[in-house]
Amino acid sequence: MPRRHTLTRQMLARAAAPLLVLGVVAGVVTPAGASASGSAGAAATRPGTICQRRGHEAVAARGRHYVVKNDNYGGQAECMTLARHGVGFTVTRSAASSYGPEAMAYPFALYGCSWGLCTRGSGLPAPVSHVRRATTSWSFTGRARGRWSAAIDVWFGRHRSAWRDQARGAELMIWLNAGDFPARGAAVIRIGHRRWEVRHWVARIGPAHWNYIQVRAVRPVRRVRGLKLMPIIRRVERMGLVRPHWWMLNIESGFEIWHGGRGLATHSFTASVRR
Repeated sequence: MPRRHTLTRQMLARAAAPLLVLGVVAGVVTPAGASASGSAGAAATRPGTICQRRGHEAVAARGRHYVVKNDNYGGQAECMTLARHGVGFTVTRSAASSYGPEAMAYPFALYGCSWGLCTRGSGLPAPVSHVRRATTSWSFTGRARGRWSAAIDVWFGRHRSAWRDQARGAELMIWLNAGDFPARGAAVIRIGHRRWEVRHWVARIGPAHWNYIQVRAVRPVRRVRGLKLMPIIRRVERMGLVRPHWWMLNIESGFEIWHGGRGLATHSFTASVRR
């Protein structure tokens, strides 16, 4: 298998993420110096469009707080238009042009902590052994030209502070759908009433390394409701890829884009964690 196809995103995020001074804006912890509608990494005014490479905005749905972020690490033009209510966005412009192993963007919704951003009241980070229940619901449009994946991403750190640095535990990426990405032979497991293909390898950036685990739905879907994450996490834990003393940092949902991707859209997203 190739190296982790989002290594570029992580390297750019490392360079962009302040580690010392944090401020609070609209219910989300955000790097100090970010304005309400300013440069990359700042929150945009709703409803509107985010075209900044790391532009983001705090949103809320059903009493919970989230962040919608345009994680465009490939540097090509890309815009996402925000829904008027709730957690939703549409990729309205994408000039991504990768035909290799590296994706160029991951526009996504965040619950928890990631690279200096933390949503209020998520209960994350939390030790894996302390998490009794973690669920997510996601409805999205999975029809777009190009090469892309629609995935729920869960990061684990070896230490609680990993939310503002490169996580060195594991990344669990749950692929629900994909475009121009034929499935290849992999081990198939059954969890609940779903079957999943499982692949894993060690991803590296310099001295940092972590387990990358891809769990891909055998039957692609465009909606999950109340998807229970802990049975999946417990299964990969038994495989030795996640440790119970590591910290669960976040739950994300978004689209990895290699090329194309215009029209991909999140209609709704919710997540919850119970300790």
